[in-house]
Amino acid sequence: MPRTKNISIAFKALALALGALFLLTSCKALGKDGLVLMTDDSYKATVFATNKIGFGSPDGILWNQGKLYLADEGGVALEVWNQNDGLKKLMDGQFGAKSPEDLVMDPQGNIFFSDDDAGGVWEVDANGKQRLLAGKEKGLFSTEGIALAPDGSILVGDADAHEVFKVTRDGDVSVFLGREFEITKPESMAFDDKGNLYIADNEKNVLYLLDTNHKLHVVIDRKDQFSPETIFFSKGALYITDSHASKLYRYTPNEELKTIAAFGGQLKNVQGVTVDERGDIYVSIQSDLKHNVGFIVKISKES
Repeated sequence: MPRTKNISIAFKALALALGALFLLTSCKALGKDGLVLMTDDSYKATVFATNKIGFGSPDGILWNQGKLYLADEGGVALEVWNQNDGLKKLMDGQFGAKSPEDLVMDPQGNIFFSDDDAGGVWEVDANGKQRLLAGKEKGLFSTEGIALAPDGSILVGDADAHEVFKVTRDGDVSVFLGREFEITKPESMAFDDKGNLYIADNEKNVLYLLDTNHKLHVVIDRKDQFSPETIFFSKGALYITDSHASKLYRYTPNEELKTIAAFGGQLKNVQGVTVDERGDIYVSIQSDLKHNVGFIVKISKES
């Protein structure tokens, strides 16, 4: 297990009452101060992994059956980590990837990821075989959010086209949500357990919901106060990172938007988010993409 250090401190009762005061704590084990501000004293935050395990500066992350998968934008690689085997590269730049962005896995263990620089939808199958499923030649120029549709196809958002595309396992590409839906930058996507699709647009700063009748709804629109970066659905809740506000949120239709944690210092640039089987939350931090500095922070319930 990567070495961890507790970096959380709960709000005091007065801070909770005022709703605006934070008690700060620095992570002095890092080169520069790293701050995680917890809004709920039932949660704690720890540095789960650093560059010492071999990754660069991850963007999208995914937890699956005891393994953490990373779309390592800084390291230009798709990687997997587990406690016994350490970090392993599944694909790197020699196969044509340039900036791995987001990833998803199907029930058979095939991994698909987007690349906002190289474009396209890329696959590493369960046997480790790499391929470009569909690329720029099919109109996928700057791929961002990616999701596995109920019919087994891949949905991918494109920042240049301002559209969401559907990609079949044979590599056929069609428009799923065209420009008439006015989604500017589909940065991240996630299905809920009812088949509704959430879409994070972090250029318009809006969270959308596409219902099962293919009707698009604005769920959250807080102008300059909200900019969803990555979303992940787990056990009835949507977890949202906000790279502009440096926050992690939890959203349900009944509870609306709730801040779980705010990040500062070297941990400010929050990116990907995933949740494991126990309900522990993992957040990727791109502290310095240019110099390939990144962290994984784990946020879990106090036992």
